Amino acid sequence: MTFHPTNNPVFWKTTAESLFSEERYEKAAEAYLRLTNLLPNDADAWKGRGAALFGLERYGDAVSSFERALILSPDDRTSLEKLAECFDKLGASEKKAACLLRLSEL
Repeated sequence: MTFHPTNNPVFWKTTAESLFSEERYEKAAEAYLRLTNLLPNDADAWKGRGAALFGLERYGDAVSSFERALILSPDDRTSLEKLAECFDKLGASEKKAACLLRLSEL
């Protein structure tokens, strides 16, 4: 396999983080998607994708990414906090409460 940026996870992680910091959430979400395709078991990649989708106000999609991150890293406070925020935006108060309860247990 030859080196090419499109199959290099470091390239996509750096690109995604840079785009996110510039608040270019659509492009950041795309870059994080490429990263999750390369590293499907990377909780931080899923968390980053969730954060980018949250920035786009695509809360339902962000929920899926944060839930995947939590499957891979169940005690990640940031993912739980952002998941609770998503549920709040979606009006899912019981699910938000469950997240907050879990946070209080950590």
